[in-house]
Amino acid sequence: MFKFNPYAIPPLITALFCLIIGAFVYLKNRKSSANRAFGILGFSCFLWNLGYFMSYISTAEKSAYFWCQFAYLGIAFITPATYHFSVAFVKIPQKNRIITFFYLLAFIFALLTRTSLLVNGVTMHYWGYHTKIGVLHNIFLIFWITPLIMAFRNLRLGYLSARLALERQRAKYMFWAISFGYLGGLDYLAHYGIEIYPIGFAPVIIFILATAYAIVRYRIMDISIVITRAAVFLAVYSIVLGIPFILSAVLKEWFMRHLGTNWWMGPFSSLVMLGTIGPFVYVYLEKKAESILLREQRRYQETLKHVAVDLSRIRNLQKLIDYIAQTVTEVVRISHAIIYVLDAKKKVFLLKAGTHVKDSQPQSIEHKNILISWLEKNKEPLVYEEIKHQAEDNSKQDFKKLEEQMRKLNAAVIVPCFLQDKIFDILILGEKLSGKIYNSDDLLNFSFLASEAALATENAQLYGKIEEEVKQRTEELVDVQKQLVHAEKLATVGTLAGGVAHEINNPLTAILTNVQILLATCDTLDIDSKESLELIEEATKRCRTIVQKLMAYAKKPLEESKIGRILVSDILNKVIAFLSYQFEQDNIKIDIEEKERNCFVLGNQNELEQVITNILINAKDAIIGVKKSGTIHVSVAKSGKWIKMLIKDEGSGIPKEIISKIFDPFFTTKDVGKGLGLGLSICQSIIEKHKGLITVESEVNTGTVFNILLPDAKELSTL
Repeated sequence: MFKFNPYAIPPLITALFCLIIGAFVYLKNRKSSANRAFGILGFSCFLWNLGYFMSYISTAEKSAYFWCQFAYLGIAFITPATYHFSVAFVKIPQKNRIITFFYLLAFIFALLTRTSLLVNGVTMHYWGYHTKIGVLHNIFLIFWITPLIMAFRNLRLGYLSARLALERQRAKYMFWAISFGYLGGLDYLAHYGIEIYPIGFAPVIIFILATAYAIVRYRIMDISIVITRAAVFLAVYSIVLGIPFILSAVLKEWFMRHLGTNWWMGPFSSLVMLGTIGPFVYVYLEKKAESILLREQRRYQETLKHVAVDLSRIRNLQKLIDYIAQTVTEVVRISHAIIYVLDAKKKVFLLKAGTHVKDSQPQSIEHKNILISWLEKNKEPLVYEEIKHQAEDNSKQDFKKLEEQMRKLNAAVIVPCFLQDKIFDILILGEKLSGKIYNSDDLLNFSFLASEAALATENAQLYGKIEEEVKQRTEELVDVQKQLVHAEKLATVGTLAGGVAHEINNPLTAILTNVQILLATCDTLDIDSKESLELIEEATKRCRTIVQKLMAYAKKPLEESKIGRILVSDILNKVIAFLSYQFEQDNIKIDIEEKERNCFVLGNQNELEQVITNILINAKDAIIGVKKSGTIHVSVAKSGKWIKMLIKDEGSGIPKEIISKIFDPFFTTKDVGKGLGLGLSICQSIIEKHKGLITVESEVNTGTVFNILLPDAKELSTL
């Protein structure tokens, strides 16, 4: 026969809780040794609490005795299952024999529960019938405690040998969860005649909850919060439910004297009142406990929120990502932070910023990397320690590849920065300097920061593109302006040249013709007159040469030049042969160095000879302006697709403030009457017409170097 007994409710709730959680964890992964051990543990706790529930509601001693024996079937297997779980949880190898031995002893004691050697009847207490121990019970306690002590030892070894913070945290939480859970052993006090209501159900609920969470959820980083909430809940509702039970047991006679047959109204009223207040007390205590537990995390999480808002104000991309990396490192207090930014053209993520970056850190992450694919698919941060455990416990190769990639990137956490389902940046975070692990609140805040960072990155990139386009447009406008100025100069020169041709050429021709006639009949003239006529002829020819040069620049006769394949050494030999006598008179030597033979270019030989001649004459004039003798060095070599010619002198050099003007028409550094300033301008026109480039480097009182680049004839088929 059975009767309603309020003291039996807690064991019943605990029994059902253990059965449901144990079955859920076991079915979650039947192949896992830890899950199987927990399933046995949950079922054992179910038998234990179910047996005492039935004994508490029993009205007959014989029935209660049977259910107490039934409870010991579960009690016998609790600590062997705990030891089994500790071995599997910490991954200690080669312990199967010990596990089998403990289960065998548990089976033997389970058989003894049907005799009076272990459970020798029951005794009546205010909460119901409870176990009376037999002669072998003390031996049973030794057996029962031994696997428990060894389980604690396994968890301690797991903590000390753990390489990862998560492994240490898991072992630590399990150590304290089991320690708290086995406060359920206080139930044994009632076996020895101590009149204390068995409260083993309360710590068992916390133990089962914490252990299940540690197995099922790899994000065990949140287990401290779960345990805290569970502890607060049990504490509050133990008071809410416990006080009415105590009032029923202690003040039952007092209530009956004052309330008669309605004596139950007293405890029931207290239950209603406490049940109403309980939720408010629970919420208050829960917030207080979590604020203490997460004080440090809440501090930097709040700071990160303000940082995320400030990101939109930074326009420069490099400054932006440097700011993010530096701020996260300092605020969260981690070993390092690294940011990879997407290069859309190359389809690769490039390392753009970081703090305490190691030399071995990869400089890029390919877009087809499995890491990127996983982040795009799951759209959540990756925690290395979780992936490592998944790789160890899961047969899928993907987790092993992910673990390998994260290890190469030196990443404790990888946070993708998404914007419209597209990853813009990847934030790599190192370990916390405090040794603590990242929890879900951390990851949530990092995800918020990442979304703001992605938006700020896109804005900075767009701003940078606009700046680059403005700069490019400005440079184009400057080039156009230079071309317009140059065109205006050419137009002016053309007009001037046309005027010179009409106004000067005809008189010069008349003068030159008459002088030459007079010189042809100079036999009747004296010596002084003849010399005067020769001076007039020379001056007239010089004037004609000036006009011809002016016309050559203005009318660009180069467009009709004959193009052919030319050996550079032939150009140099002809120019040097032409200038050798003049240069010897001025004590100037020309040193030619051909680093490679057979250097060919496409062009007009006469025009290229004109360029070399002009530069060599300018070099000679620069040398004799500062010394009595000197050497001009000429070198020819191939440079990729180019033929490179260097002409270096030891002359006076060109000041920096005017070096940019030497190719301008009519600009000259020579004295009045010694140059028009058209030579280098014409040289530049010729080289550009040959699709080449001419540049100059100079240092005052040291010398000048002209660098001429012309396309290699083997690389250029058409001019």
